[in-house]
Amino acid sequence: MYNKVIMIGRLTATPEMVKTATDKSVTRATLAVNRRFKGQDGEKQADFVNIVFWGKLAESLASYGSKGSLLSIDGELRTRHYEKDGSKHYVTEVLGHSFQLLESRAQRAMRENNAANDLTDLVLEEEELPF
Repeated sequence: MYNKVIMIGRLTATPEMVKTATDKSVTRATLAVNRRFKGQDGEKQADFVNIVFWGKLAESLASYGSKGSLLSIDGELRTRHYEKDGSKHYVTEVLGHSFQLLESRAQRAMRENNAANDLTDLVLEEEELPF
């Protein structure tokens, strides 16, 4: 049997790390992953997948990840359930084994400052052209 998940998407919020009672680091986040095809209304759709990292990976994600960060995640699909107020609740999430940030700090800063939408600094006058 084999259980492997590989996803590329963007964090929906800045991840926050917490410590368990046994002093283990855990970070939970949600990854927005675009679907391959548009919906019936012609709009792009996305799935919002819960991810969990433990230990050093949790600490790294909390340190370097931020809302909108583009990530590649490698992990396994997990399901669990719990009872609350007499009703059973089911949770499906990805237990992360590794992740990679897919954008540089400069790209992230541009995205966060919306510099990508402001192209006025990139327009060169004819006398500024190198040829």
